[in-house]
Amino acid sequence: MTVSDQLNHLAGLGMVIPDRAWAVHCLRHIGYHRLSSYWRPFEVQSTASSGPTFRESIQFNDIVEHYVFDGRLRSTLAYALGQIEVSARALWADHLAHEGGAQAHLDPALFTRERYPQHLDDLKQSYRITTERNSPEWDDATIWEVAEAMSFGRLSKWYNAIFLRRIRNAIANQYGMNHVILSSILFNLAHLRNICAHHGRLWNRNLYTGLRIPRALAAYCSVEATEGLYNRLVIIAFLMNVIDPRGSWKSEVAGLLEAHPTIDKSLMGFPVGWREMDFWRD
Repeated sequence: MTVSDQLNHLAGLGMVIPDRAWAVHCLRHIGYHRLSSYWRPFEVQSTASSGPTFRESIQFNDIVEHYVFDGRLRSTLAYALGQIEVSARALWADHLAHEGGAQAHLDPALFTRERYPQHLDDLKQSYRITTERNSPEWDDATIWEVAEAMSFGRLSKWYNAIFLRRIRNAIANQYGMNHVILSSILFNLAHLRNICAHHGRLWNRNLYTGLRIPRALAAYCSVEATEGLYNRLVIIAFLMNVIDPRGSWKSEVAGLLEAHPTIDKSLMGFPVGWREMDFWRD
């Protein structure tokens, strides 16, 4: 279908289109497929033969607002995830360097044997691709220099690969948690980072299960919507308070959510009364 045909199709299913020219512009520059993931929650199943139609009075502009909100949320999250990634890299490199020296990443005794050769080879390739012109060759690079070549996902794997539990716990303790909790969080946040990097949808999206919640945050997290974004936001806000105690990231997130009152937050796992919790009012 042409863009005009796509719009006619949506109107035929019951979507209200107050400004056709604007709707054509949005479909052309955002794409029917990308926007479709934002209007699916507003579909209702009429009969098995006719397929879905739209809930009464749903407007095309409402769908675009959800898309715009999601983009702003994604940008806000990407900043925080970047700060967490940098912090975890620094702690990983420092603690291992104090144990095994400036090239501790080359000491197989510090890591679990089964995955270490593959992790090291992956890191070497990443270092060679991402390093700057005046960076040392791989054989001369320090652990702090190679850490800068780690993606969030690779960092999560290298953290889990540390053989000595006391080193893993020493890193996790900097965030007020144990190594099991931090391992789960790094894995989940790496997945979230990939979604943000590829402009994926966050609103109304189920994320990986198995996220472990620090005991100190249990009272503020949702026990019913563990696959939603909300619990991840609580954890990210907590980590940002540790990493950047003078910052205002948590307030920025709350402000963004309040600036879009028509967005259904429950589809992201937000519990009723979340804004009145001490965690979000502080």
